[in-house]
Amino acid sequence: MTAMHRCLPSALAGSLIAGVAMSFGQTSAPEALAPLFNSATPVVALAALVALACRGGWWAHALLGASAGPLAMVGYYATTSLRGFPVGMRMVGFWVVAGVVSGLVMGVAVWLLQGHGDPVLRGVAAGAFPAVALGEAAHGLRRIADTTPSSYWWVQAAVGVAVLAWLMVARLTSWPARLAAVAVAVLGARALFAVYGMA
Repeated sequence: MTAMHRCLPSALAGSLIAGVAMSFGQTSAPEALAPLFNSATPVVALAALVALACRGGWWAHALLGASAGPLAMVGYYATTSLRGFPVGMRMVGFWVVAGVVSGLVMGVAVWLLQGHGDPVLRGVAAGAFPAVALGEAAHGLRRIADTTPSSYWWVQAAVGVAVLAWLMVARLTSWPARLAAVAVAVLGARALFAVYGMA
């Protein structure tokens, strides 16, 4: 049995459990932490962590990442429904698909940032998570600050900047790669902010 096959069940079970925790956290967490359990950035981070949990080629990382998000959503929505809260199938479908796409991207990004592929592609990969964190934080601050704590979104934005800075120093070795990381983070954040505005 390969290392990936050994870690796969626990990694994916962890995603499902994280989804269950999100459902309970959404209704019981302190107000300052409530968005943590109802936003995309933690799910994207989960996909990256699951992809990191196992060794393998790019396809293995992509598979793990693309599985983590949907499983978290299944855990979240199934638990929410069992707890008696209404669940719309349109939202389930949308977030499961979003989980697959974002998880796939994060899985490949994790593989690239482990030292594989072209250096500039690694720069593109380094901008992926910060783009989500910053774009969603901007949405929180600009559009829903009256119903959610703005302090949370400022912290999320700071985390996005910190992750970007750390990856640029620790994982990227050339200025073209670092510029690519900044460009992806900024342009990706703007694109996500626009998408959230259409939701």
